[in-house]
Amino acid sequence: MFYSFLYPFLLLLCLCHQNYLRLLVIMRLRPSLLLKAKIRPATHYSRACHLISLIDMYSLHVMSSYLSALYAMHLFEKTRALPYKQGELKLLSSCTQDTLQWRNRAVKIFIYPQPSPTVEKVLLLHGWDGRSIMFRHIAQHLQQQGYAVIAPDLPAHGVPKGSKVSFYDLASFVLHLEAYYGKFSIVIGHSTGGLISCMAALQGLSFKGLVLMSSPGSYGDMVDKYVSANRLPARIASSMKRIYQLRYGLHPDQIGPALYQDIEKPVLILHDMQDLSISLDSAKALNKAFSRSELITTQNKGHNGALRDAATLENISTFISGAIREEFYAFEKHVFRKNIYSVRLRNSRTH
Repeated sequence: MFYSFLYPFLLLLCLCHQNYLRLLVIMRLRPSLLLKAKIRPATHYSRACHLISLIDMYSLHVMSSYLSALYAMHLFEKTRALPYKQGELKLLSSCTQDTLQWRNRAVKIFIYPQPSPTVEKVLLLHGWDGRSIMFRHIAQHLQQQGYAVIAPDLPAHGVPKGSKVSFYDLASFVLHLEAYYGKFSIVIGHSTGGLISCMAALQGLSFKGLVLMSSPGSYGDMVDKYVSANRLPARIASSMKRIYQLRYGLHPDQIGPALYQDIEKPVLILHDMQDLSISLDSAKALNKAFSRSELITTQNKGHNGALRDAATLENISTFISGAIREEFYAFEKHVFRKNIYSVRLRNSRTH
Protein backbone atom coordinates (compact mmCIF):
# COMPACT_ATOMS: atom_id res chain seq x y z
CA MET A 1 0.00 0.00 0.00
CA PHE A 2 1.52 3.33 1.12
CA TYR A 3 4.87 1.70 1.85
CA SER A 4 5.06 0.17 -1.64
CA PHE A 5 4.13 3.48 -3.21
CA LEU A 6 6.56 5.66 -1.25
CA TYR A 7 9.52 3.29 -1.11
CA PRO A 8 10.94 4.35 -4.55
CA PHE A 9 10.93 7.98 -3.40
CA LEU A 10 12.75 7.04 -0.20
CA LEU A 11 15.30 5.13 -2.24
CA LEU A 12 15.87 8.14 -4.49
CA LEU A 13 16.30 10.35 -1.43
CA CYS A 14 18.83 7.90 0.00
CA LEU A 15 20.86 7.87 -3.20
CA CYS A 16 20.95 11.66 -3.26
CA HIS A 17 22.05 11.74 0.36
CA GLN A 18 24.73 9.11 -0.25
CA ASN A 19 26.19 11.10 -3.14
CA TYR A 20 26.09 14.20 -0.97
CA LEU A 21 28.19 12.39 1.63
CA ARG A 22 30.60 11.27 -1.05
CA LEU A 23 30.97 14.88 -2.15
CA LEU A 24 31.83 15.86 1.43
CA VAL A 25 34.47 13.11 1.48
CA ILE A 26 36.00 14.32 -1.79
CA MET A 27 36.11 17.85 -0.39
CA ARG A 28 37.77 16.39 2.72
CA LEU A 29 35.06 17.71 4.98
CA ARG A 30 34.09 14.26 6.34
CA PRO A 31 36.13 11.15 7.24
CA SER A 32 36.89 8.68 4.47
CA LEU A 33 34.97 5.95 6.30
CA LEU A 34 31.79 7.37 4.79
CA LEU A 35 32.83 6.03 1.41
CA LYS A 36 32.21 2.52 2.75
CA ALA A 37 28.77 3.34 4.14
CA LYS A 38 25.78 1.79 2.43
CA ILE A 39 22.75 3.97 2.98
CA ARG A 40 19.43 2.30 2.34
CA PRO A 41 15.84 3.10 3.30
CA ALA A 42 15.65 0.10 5.60
CA THR A 43 18.56 1.41 7.69
CA HIS A 44 19.17 5.13 7.32
CA TYR A 45 15.48 5.99 7.01
CA SER A 46 14.13 3.29 9.28
CA ARG A 47 11.92 5.73 11.17
CA ALA A 48 10.26 6.92 7.99
CA CYS A 49 9.77 3.36 6.75
CA HIS A 50 8.35 2.30 10.10
CA LEU A 51 5.94 5.23 10.08
CA ILE A 52 4.68 4.32 6.62
CA SER A 53 4.24 0.70 7.73
CA LEU A 54 2.19 1.92 10.68
CA ILE A 55 -0.03 3.93 8.34
CA ASP A 56 -0.51 0.78 6.25
CA MET A 57 -1.31 -1.24 9.35
CA TYR A 58 -3.86 1.18 10.77
CA SER A 59 -5.49 1.62 7.36
CA LEU A 60 -5.88 -2.14 7.01
CA HIS A 61 -7.13 -2.40 10.57
CA VAL A 62 -9.98 0.01 9.83
CA MET A 63 -11.06 -2.21 6.93
CA SER A 64 -10.40 -5.63 8.48
CA SER A 65 -8.66 -6.83 11.63
CA TYR A 66 -7.96 -10.09 9.80
CA LEU A 67 -6.05 -8.35 6.99
CA SER A 68 -4.11 -6.19 9.44
CA ALA A 69 -3.18 -9.30 11.45
CA LEU A 70 -1.95 -11.06 8.31
CA TYR A 71 0.20 -8.04 7.47
CA ALA A 72 1.52 -7.91 11.05
CA MET A 73 2.38 -11.62 10.87
CA HIS A 74 4.24 -10.99 7.60
CA LEU A 75 6.37 -8.36 9.35
CA PHE A 76 6.71 -10.44 12.52
CA GLU A 77 8.02 -13.48 10.62
CA LYS A 78 10.39 -11.57 8.34
CA THR A 79 14.13 -12.06 8.91
CA ARG A 80 17.27 -10.30 7.72
CA ALA A 81 19.84 -11.92 5.44
CA LEU A 82 23.26 -11.79 7.12
CA PRO A 83 26.10 -12.96 4.83
CA TYR A 84 29.20 -14.34 6.50
CA LYS A 85 32.35 -12.24 6.61
CA GLN A 86 35.66 -13.66 5.48
CA GLY A 87 36.96 -13.93 9.03
CA GLU A 88 33.87 -15.81 10.15
CA LEU A 89 34.19 -18.28 7.28
CA LYS A 90 37.79 -18.87 8.32
CA LEU A 91 36.67 -19.69 11.85
CA LEU A 92 34.13 -22.17 10.47
CA SER A 93 36.55 -23.77 7.99
CA SER A 94 37.33 -26.58 10.43
CA CYS A 95 33.67 -27.63 10.47
CA THR A 96 32.03 -30.19 8.26
CA GLN A 97 29.45 -28.24 6.25
CA ASP A 98 26.22 -29.79 5.03
CA THR A 99 23.45 -28.26 2.99
CA LEU A 100 20.10 -29.75 3.94
CA GLN A 101 17.09 -29.34 1.67
CA TRP A 102 13.96 -28.49 3.63
CA ARG A 103 10.72 -27.26 2.06
CA ASN A 104 12.49 -26.08 -1.08
CA ARG A 105 15.07 -24.20 0.99
CA ALA A 106 18.77 -24.91 1.25
CA VAL A 107 19.72 -24.79 4.93
CA LYS A 108 23.37 -24.60 5.98
CA ILE A 109 24.50 -26.97 8.75
CA PHE A 110 27.87 -26.64 10.51
CA ILE A 111 29.16 -29.77 12.28
CA TYR A 112 32.00 -29.80 14.80
CA PRO A 113 32.79 -33.52 14.37
CA GLN A 114 34.44 -36.24 16.44
CA PRO A 115 36.33 -39.33 15.14
CA SER A 116 33.77 -41.70 16.63
CA PRO A 117 30.23 -41.60 15.18
CA THR A 118 28.78 -42.90 18.47
CA VAL A 119 29.62 -39.89 20.67
CA GLU A 120 26.90 -37.81 22.28
CA LYS A 121 25.49 -35.14 19.95
CA VAL A 122 24.67 -31.58 20.98
CA LEU A 123 22.35 -29.33 18.94
CA LEU A 124 22.81 -25.54 19.06
CA LEU A 125 19.88 -23.31 18.07
CA HIS A 126 20.46 -19.58 17.64
CA GLY A 127 17.84 -16.89 18.11
CA TRP A 128 15.86 -14.70 15.73
CA ASP A 129 18.06 -12.89 13.20
CA GLY A 130 21.01 -14.86 14.57
CA ARG A 131 23.51 -17.29 13.03
CA SER A 132 25.38 -20.39 14.11
CA ILE A 133 28.67 -18.44 14.29
CA MET A 134 27.34 -16.87 17.51
CA PHE A 135 27.85 -20.27 19.20
CA ARG A 136 31.47 -20.71 18.13
CA HIS A 137 32.89 -20.43 21.68
CA ILE A 138 30.41 -22.92 23.11
CA ALA A 139 30.75 -25.24 20.11
CA GLN A 140 34.55 -25.35 20.24
CA HIS A 141 34.48 -25.83 24.01
CA LEU A 142 32.09 -28.79 23.75
CA GLN A 143 34.01 -30.27 20.82
CA GLN A 144 37.18 -30.25 22.92
CA GLN A 145 35.29 -32.18 25.59
CA GLY A 146 34.42 -34.93 23.12
CA TYR A 147 30.91 -34.04 21.97
CA ALA A 148 29.80 -33.85 18.34
CA VAL A 149 28.21 -30.43 17.92
CA ILE A 150 25.68 -29.56 15.22
CA ALA A 151 24.91 -25.87 14.67
CA PRO A 152 22.52 -24.97 11.82
CA ASP A 153 21.74 -21.59 10.35
CA LEU A 154 18.00 -21.93 10.85
CA PRO A 155 15.74 -21.55 7.78
CA ALA A 156 15.47 -17.92 6.58
CA HIS A 157 18.59 -17.07 8.63
CA GLY A 158 22.22 -16.61 7.67
CA VAL A 159 22.26 -16.44 3.87
CA PRO A 160 18.72 -17.60 3.08
CA LYS A 161 16.76 -17.94 -0.13
CA GLY A 162 13.58 -17.01 1.72
CA SER A 163 13.27 -14.33 4.35
CA LYS A 164 10.06 -15.33 6.12
CA VAL A 165 9.41 -18.20 8.52
CA SER A 166 7.22 -18.90 11.55
CA PHE A 167 8.36 -20.25 14.90
CA TYR A 168 6.09 -23.26 14.36
CA ASP A 169 7.98 -24.04 11.14
CA LEU A 170 11.35 -23.64 12.83
CA ALA A 171 10.31 -26.19 15.45
CA SER A 172 9.30 -28.48 12.58
CA PHE A 173 12.78 -28.06 11.12
CA VAL A 174 14.35 -29.18 14.41
CA LEU A 175 12.45 -32.47 14.16
CA HIS A 176 13.64 -32.77 10.58
CA LEU A 177 17.22 -32.42 11.87
CA GLU A 178 16.60 -35.21 14.36
CA ALA A 179 15.26 -37.47 11.62
CA TYR A 180 18.34 -36.72 9.52
CA TYR A 181 21.18 -36.81 12.07
CA GLY A 182 19.69 -38.98 14.80
CA LYS A 183 18.81 -38.11 18.39
CA PHE A 184 20.51 -35.18 20.10
CA SER A 185 21.48 -35.79 23.71
CA ILE A 186 21.46 -32.10 24.59
CA VAL A 187 19.68 -29.18 22.92
CA ILE A 188 20.99 -25.68 23.65
CA GLY A 189 18.86 -22.74 22.57
CA HIS A 190 19.78 -19.08 22.83
CA SER A 191 17.08 -16.39 22.93
CA THR A 192 14.18 -17.49 20.70
CA GLY A 193 16.22 -20.60 19.93
CA GLY A 194 15.24 -21.67 23.45
CA LEU A 195 11.57 -21.16 22.63
CA ILE A 196 12.02 -23.17 19.41
CA SER A 197 13.67 -25.94 21.46
CA CYS A 198 10.67 -26.09 23.78
CA MET A 199 8.19 -26.06 20.89
CA ALA A 200 10.04 -28.95 19.26
CA ALA A 201 10.14 -30.79 22.60
CA LEU A 202 6.36 -30.47 22.89
CA GLN A 203 6.07 -32.24 19.55
CA GLY A 204 8.15 -35.26 20.47
CA LEU A 205 11.80 -34.25 20.06
CA SER A 206 13.97 -36.78 21.93
CA PHE A 207 16.64 -35.44 24.27
CA LYS A 208 18.32 -35.98 27.63
CA GLY A 209 18.56 -32.35 28.70
CA LEU A 210 17.80 -28.77 27.63
CA VAL A 211 19.83 -25.59 28.06
CA LEU A 212 17.86 -22.36 27.66
CA MET A 213 19.97 -19.20 27.40
CA SER A 214 18.26 -15.80 27.63
CA SER A 215 15.04 -17.41 26.42
CA PRO A 216 11.48 -16.06 26.42
CA GLY A 217 8.98 -17.97 28.50
CA SER A 218 5.89 -17.85 26.30
CA TYR A 219 5.15 -17.54 22.59
CA GLY A 220 2.02 -15.53 23.31
CA ASP A 221 4.07 -13.01 25.30
CA MET A 222 6.38 -12.60 22.29
CA VAL A 223 3.44 -11.73 20.04
CA ASP A 224 2.14 -9.24 22.61
CA LYS A 225 5.58 -7.68 23.00
CA TYR A 226 5.98 -7.30 19.22
CA VAL A 227 2.62 -5.56 18.86
CA SER A 228 3.32 -3.27 21.82
CA ALA A 229 6.91 -2.42 20.80
CA ASN A 230 5.83 -1.49 17.27
CA ARG A 231 2.84 0.55 18.50
CA LEU A 232 0.35 -1.54 16.56
CA PRO A 233 -3.36 -1.65 17.45
CA ALA A 234 -3.71 -3.86 20.52
CA ARG A 235 -6.46 -5.97 18.94
CA ILE A 236 -4.03 -7.16 16.26
CA ALA A 237 -2.29 -9.41 18.82
CA SER A 238 -5.44 -11.40 19.52
CA SER A 239 -6.18 -11.64 15.77
CA MET A 240 -2.65 -12.91 15.08
CA LYS A 241 -3.00 -15.53 17.79
CA ARG A 242 -6.33 -16.75 16.40
CA ILE A 243 -4.76 -17.16 12.95
CA TYR A 244 -1.84 -19.09 14.41
CA GLN A 245 -4.28 -21.33 16.27
CA LEU A 246 -6.24 -22.04 13.08
CA ARG A 247 -3.06 -22.78 11.12
CA TYR A 248 -1.22 -24.92 13.65
CA GLY A 249 -3.80 -26.15 16.12
CA LEU A 250 -2.46 -24.54 19.29
CA HIS A 251 -3.00 -21.01 20.60
CA PRO A 252 0.29 -19.11 21.18
CA ASP A 253 -0.75 -18.28 24.76
CA GLN A 254 -0.79 -22.01 25.52
CA ILE A 255 2.84 -22.43 24.41
CA GLY A 256 4.50 -21.68 27.71
CA PRO A 257 4.92 -22.75 31.34
CA ALA A 258 1.55 -24.52 31.53
CA LEU A 259 2.84 -27.14 29.07
CA TYR A 260 6.50 -27.12 30.07
CA GLN A 261 5.72 -28.56 33.50
CA ASP A 262 5.12 -31.96 31.87
CA ILE A 263 8.67 -32.12 30.42
CA GLU A 264 10.48 -34.47 32.76
CA LYS A 265 14.15 -34.09 31.84
CA PRO A 266 16.70 -31.72 33.45
CA VAL A 267 16.75 -28.13 32.20
CA LEU A 268 19.47 -25.54 32.74
CA ILE A 269 18.27 -21.93 32.50
CA LEU A 270 20.91 -19.23 32.02
CA HIS A 271 19.99 -15.55 32.13
CA ASP A 272 21.74 -12.26 32.70
CA MET A 273 20.42 -9.77 35.23
CA GLN A 274 20.95 -6.91 32.76
CA ASP A 275 19.36 -8.59 29.72
CA LEU A 276 17.41 -5.80 28.00
CA SER A 277 15.90 -8.04 25.30
CA ILE A 278 14.32 -10.74 27.49
CA SER A 279 13.51 -9.90 31.10
CA LEU A 280 14.67 -11.98 34.04
CA ASP A 281 11.01 -12.61 34.86
CA SER A 282 10.86 -14.94 31.85
CA ALA A 283 13.72 -17.02 33.25
CA LYS A 284 12.04 -17.18 36.65
CA ALA A 285 8.78 -18.31 35.05
CA LEU A 286 10.63 -21.02 33.14
CA ASN A 287 12.43 -22.16 36.27
CA LYS A 288 9.13 -22.43 38.11
CA ALA A 289 7.49 -24.31 35.23
CA PHE A 290 9.97 -27.14 34.66
CA SER A 291 9.93 -29.92 37.23
CA ARG A 292 13.72 -30.44 37.08
CA SER A 293 15.32 -27.09 36.34
CA GLU A 294 18.10 -24.89 37.65
CA LEU A 295 18.39 -21.14 37.12
CA ILE A 296 21.86 -19.56 37.00
CA THR A 297 22.12 -15.81 36.58
CA THR A 298 25.05 -13.71 35.42
CA GLN A 299 25.91 -10.04 35.79
CA ASN A 300 26.64 -7.43 33.12
CA LYS A 301 26.74 -9.89 30.19
CA GLY A 302 23.64 -8.62 28.43
CA HIS A 303 21.62 -10.70 25.99
CA ASN A 304 24.51 -12.19 23.97
CA GLY A 305 27.49 -11.88 26.31
CA ALA A 306 26.98 -15.27 27.98
CA LEU A 307 27.71 -16.99 24.66
CA ARG A 308 31.41 -16.27 25.18
CA ASP A 309 31.58 -16.16 28.98
CA ALA A 310 34.03 -18.67 30.49
CA ALA A 311 31.95 -19.26 33.63
CA THR A 312 28.87 -19.95 31.52
CA LEU A 313 30.80 -22.47 29.42
CA GLU A 314 31.78 -24.34 32.58
CA ASN A 315 28.20 -24.29 33.86
CA ILE A 316 27.02 -25.80 30.57
CA SER A 317 29.75 -28.46 30.66
CA THR A 318 28.86 -29.44 34.23
CA PHE A 319 25.18 -29.69 33.36
CA ILE A 320 25.82 -31.78 30.24
CA SER A 321 28.11 -34.22 32.06
CA GLY A 322 25.25 -35.01 34.42
CA ALA A 323 22.40 -34.91 31.88
CA ILE A 324 23.96 -37.37 29.44
CA ARG A 325 23.55 -40.11 32.06
CA GLU A 326 19.80 -39.78 31.61
CA GLU A 327 17.74 -41.89 29.24
CA PHE A 328 16.33 -40.28 26.11
CA TYR A 329 12.93 -38.72 26.65
CA ALA A 330 10.19 -37.67 24.24
CA PHE A 331 7.04 -35.75 25.13
CA GLU A 332 4.15 -38.14 24.41
CA LYS A 333 1.16 -35.81 24.50
CA HIS A 334 0.00 -34.45 21.15
CA VAL A 335 -0.91 -30.90 22.11
CA PHE A 336 -1.19 -29.70 18.52
CA ARG A 337 -4.36 -30.65 16.69
CA LYS A 338 -2.35 -31.12 13.51
CA ASN A 339 0.79 -33.15 14.05
CA ILE A 340 2.64 -30.83 11.68
CA TYR A 341 6.02 -31.57 13.22
CA SER A 342 5.97 -35.29 12.42
CA VAL A 343 8.17 -35.07 9.38
CA ARG A 344 9.76 -38.06 7.70
CA LEU A 345 13.36 -38.13 6.63
CA ARG A 346 13.83 -37.23 3.01
CA ASN A 347 16.54 -38.93 1.04
CA SER A 348 17.87 -35.69 -0.44
CA ARG A 349 21.18 -34.47 0.96
CA THR A 350 23.40 -31.96 -0.82
CA HIS A 351 27.02 -31.43 0.20
